[in-house]
Amino acid sequence: MQYTVNQDTLPSPQNSEMYSTSDIKLENLSSFNVNVSNILREISVAAKYLKKARIHSRGSKTQKALDYASKHVDAILRDFGSSFEEVTKRKMYESRNACPEYYVNKMNGYKIKECSHATPLEHIVTFVRLDHGSNIGTDFFKDGYGKNIRMVVGDYGGKVKESSNVLVRPMEAKITEGAALNILMKQVKTEYTLILRNATALDLNARIERLVREIEILNVSAVGGAIRNSDNVWSLGCHQRAFRNYTVVFNEGYDESMHDCQFCDHIDGPFLIKTTLLNQIQFDSDLTPMGLYEDFFMRLNGEVALCADALFDMDFPRRSAETKDWEKFGRKRNLYRLKFSFGLTINFGCNYDYPCKRQKGFIRSPCCIQELADLSYGFMNMCEQINASCQLNAGTILGAVKMYNVIPWEADADINYWCNDFQKLKINGLKLASIGIRVGTERNSPCKPGAAPAILGARSKHWHADIWSRDTVEPYEVRAKNRNVTRIPHNGHLLNGMRNPALFARNMYSNIFLHSQHHSEIGFKKIYKFTKCPISNNHDCLDNYYEDGNLQFGDPVP
Repeated sequence: MQYTVNQDTLPSPQNSEMYSTSDIKLENLSSFNVNVSNILREISVAAKYLKKARIHSRGSKTQKALDYASKHVDAILRDFGSSFEEVTKRKMYESRNACPEYYVNKMNGYKIKECSHATPLEHIVTFVRLDHGSNIGTDFFKDGYGKNIRMVVGDYGGKVKESSNVLVRPMEAKITEGAALNILMKQVKTEYTLILRNATALDLNARIERLVREIEILNVSAVGGAIRNSDNVWSLGCHQRAFRNYTVVFNEGYDESMHDCQFCDHIDGPFLIKTTLLNQIQFDSDLTPMGLYEDFFMRLNGEVALCADALFDMDFPRRSAETKDWEKFGRKRNLYRLKFSFGLTINFGCNYDYPCKRQKGFIRSPCCIQELADLSYGFMNMCEQINASCQLNAGTILGAVKMYNVIPWEADADINYWCNDFQKLKINGLKLASIGIRVGTERNSPCKPGAAPAILGARSKHWHADIWSRDTVEPYEVRAKNRNVTRIPHNGHLLNGMRNPALFARNMYSNIFLHSQHHSEIGFKKIYKFTKCPISNNHDCLDNYYEDGNLQFGDPVP
């Protein structure tokens, strides 16, 4: 079967920044015999990812590009008798345990249809909460709501009394919140569990029936509601999350909604979840409250919905501004930085035994990159102090040109020096041991044209720098001629480079702004495509990145 693209039906972007369909040679497409048996399915799958990317994109250039791409895919799908919106629309499911609702009018709002399959909440939902010495007791339920539903309480304060539907489990102070929740979960026998995080009361506004209906209709991993604190301040608590470059960013807000519920990556308030899934994921009993729920929703790794018309009274989550309070979460995720959109930023820094994964297919951690940058700076700064002529070389100058920093998949550092400075560099290099840099001679050689380079080596904990002599280097020549040395930004410092660093890098490598892995990983071939990551979908996989552009290596945007 033949399939011919009709160029006239394809929407063309009216923007000089974008490619037009006239840039693509289409006149001979009709001569190709194309098997279309899988084309519709593949285009439909691509359309779903396009729509997901379009929904979550916040950059104007990206939004325009995705919009144009979606229109072109729509044109192709229409020739197959379908459309972009049709193949990407979310599938709705029927609720097995709740009757459907319907909208009446402005005066009456939503009503529930009568149905024969509704299941009483007490048969399918169990409440789980922790109490830290409040005086709530059995007055937790307001307006008589939920009194027939079983609740399991972890009691840290010894003030909660058992009743016909309240099971109390005393908790010692040394038991972490995550461990306590895992203990309580063992008492849950119903299909769903409602984790009443920090809840202070439960009344009709919680609308548990609505949460049951939506977790089944939307087919999400968990569903929660809005929250109101003791000062009667209302909060949505729906966050989008991005995890990249060893940084996690939480941004409160939403990109997509359905049934008056928002899709989130993380929610702040109580949430309803399938008990089997909760038992599978569990809470990390080693974590403190700072990071406990952030970690849980990261491991849940599925869509979460928040229906804001379900309202819970609770104490707002307290997020400490102290790095030490987040330390266990940060170390578990090997984080360099944690950011929240309301202004809180936790910088974990590198004052710990950080990982320096130098495996094929992975990006280096910020601390690992910092160590290599410090190695280069330590040696170059010593050169300045003793008036030796040194300059960045090879991949190190390339990284400075491309990124003002170390290339994130770098394998070493490269520095050149004027060969007449060999002895004083060798002697003064020994002093760098005080900052964790060990300098030694790897090859001695006379300083004369045509001689093999004299090589020094500098090592830090995880890295090595190749420091090669040259019988002439630009800083020496430039100084001799009373001209200014070119200094190039590199990880926050200005270091000596060639007079025209980009020209030097271009002559050495070509296509300098495209990305190619280090030759130790792929050999000396110029391949502008990252190799497949050994661990699929890991946040530090190199193939998560494009083979062009440096902005993607900054902090992620959720």
